[in-house]
Amino acid sequence: MALDLKALYDASPIAIQNVMVSVQGWQFAYRRWDPAFVRDLVEQLLESQWWPANQFRAYQNEKLHAHVRFAGERIPYYRFLFRREGIDPNQIRTCDDLKRIPILEKAVVRQRPEQFLVDGRPHKGWRKGHTSGTTGAPLDVYTTRESFSQHWSFICRLRAWGGLPDPIFPRRVQFSGRDIVPMRQPAGRKVFWRHNIPGKALVCSTAHLTLENAPHYVKAIREFRPEVFEGYPSAMLFIGRVGRSLNLDLPRPIAILPTAETLFPEWRDELEDLYQCPIHNQYASSDMSSFWSSCEHGVLHKNPEYGISEIVRSDGSAVEPGEEGDVVATAFVKREQVLIRYRIGDRAIRGPDDLCACGRQMPRVEQVTGRVEDMLYIPGRGYVRAWANAFKLVTDVLEMQVVHESLDRLRVRVATQPGWGARTRANLESVLRLKVGDDIALEIEEVDAIPRGANGKFRPVVSLCQDQYPDTM
Repeated sequence: MALDLKALYDASPIAIQNVMVSVQGWQFAYRRWDPAFVRDLVEQLLESQWWPANQFRAYQNEKLHAHVRFAGERIPYYRFLFRREGIDPNQIRTCDDLKRIPILEKAVVRQRPEQFLVDGRPHKGWRKGHTSGTTGAPLDVYTTRESFSQHWSFICRLRAWGGLPDPIFPRRVQFSGRDIVPMRQPAGRKVFWRHNIPGKALVCSTAHLTLENAPHYVKAIREFRPEVFEGYPSAMLFIGRVGRSLNLDLPRPIAILPTAETLFPEWRDELEDLYQCPIHNQYASSDMSSFWSSCEHGVLHKNPEYGISEIVRSDGSAVEPGEEGDVVATAFVKREQVLIRYRIGDRAIRGPDDLCACGRQMPRVEQVTGRVEDMLYIPGRGYVRAWANAFKLVTDVLEMQVVHESLDRLRVRVATQPGWGARTRANLESVLRLKVGDDIALEIEEVDAIPRGANGKFRPVVSLCQDQYPDTM
């Protein structure tokens, strides 16, 4: 939103703000993607989801061959790369052949973004966006109405898996980082959401989540009667935890579809318990490189029609079932910006090769474990991760955030709830000491709420000294 328009928005009455949000919702639904096209695509995806594994492989091989040939002809970076490496695009015909192409690192895309665009430049009608840049400089992302419609159809198929009667336009509550509620509220007004009427959405601010405000969120969401929650799971958890502690009647959507943050297993269990509905997780990158989704049995599946997703070791070799590695993706859904074997920066554990109880022969992913940057280097301990697993033993806490301020200093911010005291504080310190040892300064800071980033995301782990970590990963 342009600065002058944002100033007008912030100064307008809430009713006018709802109109402006609705206008943006209409533009999103009818300019960024094509609802009729998406409905057709969803019908196709609801059929292809039952393909046998060999049909998925044949589809991927066919799409990959065309995709690589196109890259070799129209994408400057790959024209140069294929010549330098002696790769004949016509000989890349299978997923095994794909491994002949070197893994693409994010730093290369940041340095030369135009080299990954068709003919090396943006075209008329393309939409320019950005990745969140949570752990580094954001990337420019280009899409067309067609490519975004293809991407959106996979989200709608996931909604269908969640049992929503209309997966294209469900009645939903959206928790996102959109700056839709001015920080300064009129006296006595506790309205931390706006209505997107064309999108049938109640868009909730994540910048106003406090103990005092949470009951107002609960009341508004319950009155809205949503079919689905979408967005940041940390926001849903915060509201649910406060609501339960105050014995409030929490809303009961049909399903919850978290996105934009890592969904830890303990978060999943708690959300299902709080809202008494199933969780259908999704893993999707904002650059539209990959899309995974969880079925009715809670199993996360790669979507083979979207592209080819690999989970690899640091040397680029494929991991075994149960082994953790880096996510490397090749997407088929768009051609305006081509990224082949792109290391996204996330980590995941490969799932078993056994057939899922849902009957779909889509490859399984055991768990998305988070970003590479979520690992902190603690001198004397090495790289330490899985912080959420440690924190689940600590009670009377709404949220926690680990901040690695320097190699020898760790700050843990804790948003507490009634019951927190000296005993739980000591318990938290003992849990932390088990992970980091006794040679690092440790400070526990009690706060009303964990501050969200500019994009509204809650980051459980933050490093301010990553440039001092040894390069041993």
